[in-house]
Amino acid sequence: MGTANNDDNDIDEQQNRKKMERRLVLKYDLLLLPFLSFMYLFSSLDRSTLGNAVLDNFEEDVGITPDQFNTCITVFYAGFLIFQVPSNILLKRLTARRWLPLLMTIWGIIACLHATASSYAQLLVLRFLLGVFESGFFPGVLFFLTLFYKKDEMATRIALFWGSSVVAHSYAGVLAYGILRLRGAHGMTGWQWLFIIEGIPTVAVALVAWFYLPASPETWSRLSAEERVLAINRLEHRKQHFTLGDLDASNRKQAVKAFTDWKVWIWMVMFFSGSVANTSISNFLPLIIKGMGYDDKLSANLMSAPPYLAAVVVMIGVAHSSDRFQERTFHAILGASVCVVGYALLLMLTDQRGLYASMFVAVTGIFVINPIVNAWLTNNIAPEMKRSVAAAMAVSANNSAGLLGSNIYRRSDAPRYLRGHSISLSFLCVFIMLALVQRLLLQRKNRIRERICKEMEAGEEGEGLGNAEPQQQEEEQQPIIRRIGDEALDFRYRL
Repeated sequence: MGTANNDDNDIDEQQNRKKMERRLVLKYDLLLLPFLSFMYLFSSLDRSTLGNAVLDNFEEDVGITPDQFNTCITVFYAGFLIFQVPSNILLKRLTARRWLPLLMTIWGIIACLHATASSYAQLLVLRFLLGVFESGFFPGVLFFLTLFYKKDEMATRIALFWGSSVVAHSYAGVLAYGILRLRGAHGMTGWQWLFIIEGIPTVAVALVAWFYLPASPETWSRLSAEERVLAINRLEHRKQHFTLGDLDASNRKQAVKAFTDWKVWIWMVMFFSGSVANTSISNFLPLIIKGMGYDDKLSANLMSAPPYLAAVVVMIGVAHSSDRFQERTFHAILGASVCVVGYALLLMLTDQRGLYASMFVAVTGIFVINPIVNAWLTNNIAPEMKRSVAAAMAVSANNSAGLLGSNIYRRSDAPRYLRGHSISLSFLCVFIMLALVQRLLLQRKNRIRERICKEMEAGEEGEGLGNAEPQQQEEEQQPIIRRIGDEALDFRYRL
């Protein structure tokens, strides 16, 4: 009887813990994640404003050519790439609670200063600096979220967070539709009003964030004492989570392993291939829609909003499904396949309604890819320093796609922009093929390890190795004690 009562008590205790944990995660989802997403909305809004401003005689007012406009978009991604690693180091030293609002304040000021641009050189400098100070925000938030959420909760939260950037693009079109009507007010152009009105709230939100963001769960005043204990206990890995700021002699080998791991490089190419369409659409959708026959600059901005709204719903839904079923490959391929269909239709159709519907389909799938692939990579790389370096490499590949994506839609290709659509379509096909190859390779590694473990359990680890596959021999030859992280025999790759 005593044993039965103890079992019942254990079951009740586990159920109570699960209920408390659900309430705790819900509190994060209601109090922390929306605010971080709101902050990121302004990051996406400020970087995409240039694509809306160009429809208000921006090039003529500043005195730049269409090719120079493309270069100004490209230089943003150059600044983004250069400052990403230094930002990661400063994140650890200053803490996310302080570093994120500081970055936001500076880029908000730079966004406002775009209204003063009067030459190509000035615009280049402003775009470069905007990239520099926006570069550390997204990886900083990803690290910040690991202080609160479990690994199997991250894909959905990343999608919800990433969704704010998609909403920002939608909001940017509607906002631009109204603000550009101010052209001439107080002697300023519509695009000047656009940069000012979108930049000032960024600084205001950053100031609020300075006081609102918690340093960690155990110091957050909005959690009860019981919730703080639970928050710490449920994240056993948290104290072992590293950023590049933790790089030292003790973990340098882990960092080197990230650079020499074939899996990481495949994911990097996947990030790049899946992000060419993402970065190009984010900057040029109003121009593409204008080329479909929506000649009114205000209408082109307004018509860019609905595809983004649909994309948010699809992205969050697919990410939630990916977390629920713990499956990454085919969820990512689903998003890419939807894009492929959209771009294929854009190349084939010629009527206005058909073209807009095709663009709608393409945009809907574009934003599914990155959250899923990000979760796929982080689930399969260990230990922590190796994962941190691998994630930084993947984000760099993602942003490198902007260097290409900002140059595939040229004004000389208007109104159909067939070259840009074809390039995006090609890279999406590469992404799908690489995702399938990566899955097959990871499956093979899992099978080899399972075979080795079974032989070891049966006391037959030394038998039959002469006929083993080369990769299996390589696994066997490595001393067991040296296998850590994703190299360990008991580590299984998630597919």
